[in-house]
Amino acid sequence: MSRFVSFEKDATSKAATAVRAQVAADGMDEKLVGLLEAYLDEQIASNVVDEEANLMLLKLYTIYPVKPEQHQTRVAQVLAKGLMALPSKYFLGATYMVTEALRKDKNITDLLKAGDVLQSCLFTDFWTLDLPFAKKIPGFEQAVRAFILSTIAKSHEVVAKAFVQAQLNLSEKDVASLVAELGWTTKDASYVVTPNSENQMRPKKFKEDIEFADILDTIQVLSR
Repeated sequence: MSRFVSFEKDATSKAATAVRAQVAADGMDEKLVGLLEAYLDEQIASNVVDEEANLMLLKLYTIYPVKPEQHQTRVAQVLAKGLMALPSKYFLGATYMVTEALRKDKNITDLLKAGDVLQSCLFTDFWTLDLPFAKKIPGFEQAVRAFILSTIAKSHEVVAKAFVQAQLNLSEKDVASLVAELGWTTKDASYVVTPNSENQMRPKKFKEDIEFADILDTIQVLSR
């Protein structure tokens, strides 16, 4: 699973420090582009995500436009990291800064489609997509599976093993290993999901928004 960091708060690497210094000096300077790209490389290598930095990079691409092919790879990397950060809104925010020219690139188009599929919870469909670019990024599939498991955990108390296996596109043995780390237990052909605030039945609450004058009028009518 990806770890979230912020160059402004807890990221202490050389690349993050350089970005922080330049943002403090002039956050709109074109030289920040190269620093953010170097920081993106570091995020990929170390399997971390800095949402703010990556969105800043996309914004600077719109301010200092060049030929789309000059930064197609970088935009695709930012989108892939966005998928790894789901259910964060980072991916959605990134899509708003992908120009029509960039959307002609196959890797970018594939990643945008993958985002739609994942956010629609069409997980079995996701595994049929051909995403060679994204799969080269360390931790990509693991992060996607973590998102899928978190989604299942929010909507199920008990879930069929076969269903989970299909959603994750993994063998029964691999699935068992993953869910054990989350504290799920086995019951016959199902998994019992660890209770959380989302998957528990909630008592119905009735809130009446009635003015006292309305109640008084009703009492008077009934008293006649």
